[in-house]
Amino acid sequence: MAPVITRAVRAISAVPFLFLTAWSFGAMDLDKMASHTQPFADSGVIEWDGGKVDIIDHFHNVDILDQLWRGGMATFSTSTFGYDSVSSWQVFSFLIDLGPIYAIWILESYRRVNAWTPIYLPTIFTVAAQLFGIGPVSGVFYFLYITFGPTPSELARSTQSRSIWNKGSIHLILIILLLHTSEIFAMFLAPDFATRHYWTWAWQLTPLWIGVANVLFDQTLRLLGLRRLLSISLAPLLIILGFISSSVWLFTLSSSPYPLTTLFIPDAEEQFEFITHTRRALQADELGVVVSSLLWLVYSFFDLYIAGLVGWEWLVYAASLGVATLCLGPGTAISVGWYLRERALVSAKK
Repeated sequence: MAPVITRAVRAISAVPFLFLTAWSFGAMDLDKMASHTQPFADSGVIEWDGGKVDIIDHFHNVDILDQLWRGGMATFSTSTFGYDSVSSWQVFSFLIDLGPIYAIWILESYRRVNAWTPIYLPTIFTVAAQLFGIGPVSGVFYFLYITFGPTPSELARSTQSRSIWNKGSIHLILIILLLHTSEIFAMFLAPDFATRHYWTWAWQLTPLWIGVANVLFDQTLRLLGLRRLLSISLAPLLIILGFISSSVWLFTLSSSPYPLTTLFIPDAEEQFEFITHTRRALQADELGVVVSSLLWLVYSFFDLYIAGLVGWEWLVYAASLGVATLCLGPGTAISVGWYLRERALVSAKK
């Protein structure tokens, strides 16, 4: 465990992540979102020009959960039902990109030097993201990671202490594809609005079920002695999730009638209408998590340099993140950056 002074210095250096959290949270303005969606929640109907869907009353059959996300059905309806065309393109790409981010957060919890730190329980953060937005929550997550995660001196120790406990398992890919990616496709591409509405409800607790399913599968495979047999390298896991993210990103670039700035950069001015504020909030949510994740990778590359595990190529890695984001999409850029970091950690001889 690093000295308190070292942790304090790292916390100060990580303050930009808290600024990103504050900006994203302020731009989303959850109170305004709640006031916009309350009439839909009260009436039990989501209605727009050209369509109407009744909100499912007892999806979870747990009153606090059914009430908690009732208004959220209206929030996501602007994109999943497509009556805000800009949001429809942006949010589909945004939510698909969460798959690689979920995987990376879970994989980071396997790292021995992260044991019993705040990063050890990523499901707490992914569930909180469903309530407060992953943009604000990711800033807090990465702030805590920089503060309590491995320092350069800890990274410079043995490979065993700095690498992931076990390699990626087949079940983690399947869990994310089944419980997250497939649900996002159903939310946006199902042929009727009622089905899209159903899967929007289902997705609200998906981060919790991903965490629970991963732990249950992991422990079952351990008891059966199959975990090592079904382990794979990290590359296929990230390639599969990155391929899906890039496919959606390239489809968006080639088919969307809107420029990237319109799709992904929130309006600087405060919005007061339901549709325009919802669009701005979800754009700020995505921008918050993407910028935080890329910035965390830059910090991580610099830590590798300080630890002597990489040379000046860390600058090339950092600079390539922006290019990869534009060409392949945020989800793939984050996956590639994280994989480069992991390769540097594993291949270093110290």
